[in-house]
Amino acid sequence: MSVRKKVTLILVLIGLSLFAPLTWYKVNYSMDFTPSYSVQSEDPKHKLLIATQGSEYKNAVVAGIINAVKNRPVDVRVVDISALPEVNIDEWSAVVILHTWENWQPQKDAMLFINRNPDLANIIVLTTSGQGDLKMEAVDAITSASDISNVEKDTAQIVRRIDSVITND
Repeated sequence: MSVRKKVTLILVLIGLSLFAPLTWYKVNYSMDFTPSYSVQSEDPKHKLLIATQGSEYKNAVVAGIINAVKNRPVDVRVVDISALPEVNIDEWSAVVILHTWENWQPQKDAMLFINRNPDLANIIVLTTSGQGDLKMEAVDAITSASDISNVEKDTAQIVRRIDSVITND
């Protein structure tokens, strides 16, 4: 085998050894798309937007939030986090953002939304990461690992914050 073929083979093997783990990580830990839906109340006084990424944990948290507010005068809209660039914060009594720390940084749509809306008075953020301790600077976020055993505790924290925002609305 010529030197040129050996070098090419080595470069291809190095490329595959770098690409394979990244692909495995993306397949195993990437978030699902969340289809939009609404839950209407009979006499709504408040509007709650939940922007989320899809995962078993986040879907359970969203279901818990909806269950907690379903008998209140609150219309709820659930959207995928990728819809945040089109969101006008002034249309909502409260906005809940559930996002995962990705590639050592916050999810890009969540970060852009926070940067675009520096008054965080009616924004509630839940940030998940491997260790459950990462969050955007200057954001009083709830932090957690995406562990299904944390759903009840994290949902209760979010609902308390929603209650606080809506009470001050």
